[in-house]
Amino acid sequence: MVKLEDVYAALKEVMDLRKVRNVLISKTDKGVKVKFTLIAPADQMEELKRKAAQAVGALEGVVEVEIVEQPQQPVSPKLRKHPDIKHIIAVTSGKGGVGKSTVAANLAVALAAKNFKVGLLDGDIYGPSIPKMLGLEGMVPYAEKGKIIPVERFGIKVLSIGLLIEEDTPVIWRGPLVHKAYEQFYFDVNWGELDFLIVDFPPGTGDPQISAAQLMKLRGGIAVTTPQDVSISDVKKAINMFKKMEIPVIGVVENMSYFRCPKCGEITRIFGEGGGKKIEQVMNVELLAQIPLDPDLVKSGDIGMPIVFSKPNSEAAKVYLELAEKVAKKCESIAEQAPVSLKMA
Repeated sequence: MVKLEDVYAALKEVMDLRKVRNVLISKTDKGVKVKFTLIAPADQMEELKRKAAQAVGALEGVVEVEIVEQPQQPVSPKLRKHPDIKHIIAVTSGKGGVGKSTVAANLAVALAAKNFKVGLLDGDIYGPSIPKMLGLEGMVPYAEKGKIIPVERFGIKVLSIGLLIEEDTPVIWRGPLVHKAYEQFYFDVNWGELDFLIVDFPPGTGDPQISAAQLMKLRGGIAVTTPQDVSISDVKKAINMFKKMEIPVIGVVENMSYFRCPKCGEITRIFGEGGGKKIEQVMNVELLAQIPLDPDLVKSGDIGMPIVFSKPNSEAAKVYLELAEKVAKKCESIAEQAPVSLKMA
């Protein structure tokens, strides 16, 4: 069956992908139907519609192409604020392997446990792990009235590219396709009213991160690190990315900070000590939490049951609940001080 990336690739050959919105693919008795919105000046609409219909209609299996015209000039996504979402928070890291997605997932569940309305957007397009961590395998979002309806679990709404592609299928997209995916996940999803939308950014500071940050009016960002020096060096880059884009830095989370022996209670700093504190001092950002290295925390991700939900009385769960309280308070403080600017330096 034709996939979303196939449609975007075909349209990219004949037009700027920023003119395309709300792409929906469905099966009919005769084959595949592709429907999307085309945004263009009125005097260009017919020519672009012809090219778009021809390009998409040439895809194997496509028997019908429906194009919805939107002739008026759209508001630039960079200037838009989601009307139903109060706080949008980016969770990022300078490198992979520091537990960024684990932090994002457990923070979202912890906020929900505090009776907030929460959504979780898996923005890690190239390595979506949220479906596995939340036990979402087999669950598929659906479309209703031109909007994608996210799945729900553990009291939060969740959307991930991992729910839309087959397991183990790599996402081999260039920048423009990633940009369009972020735009559709943000603006073309019926999130409903949310207090918080947690966005699990891909690791690093490249084009995907910039696209995701520019499209969303972020309340602030959280950087995840581990105690060792190599991780500290990378997370500084992530923090500087936020600052350069004038996105408030909510703080830093130090993951895998220590291991507490379950028998004697002795603490061992397996990955070193003081990394989060160094970041706090050098970068002038708050160290929000130090998450312990807990075997149950590792297991919870493998079985799709966040530790905040599966073992709410564990040390790690309590740290996440405290983190949720701090994040909620800091977001309110940032909102009171000034609106967020998304201008590039």
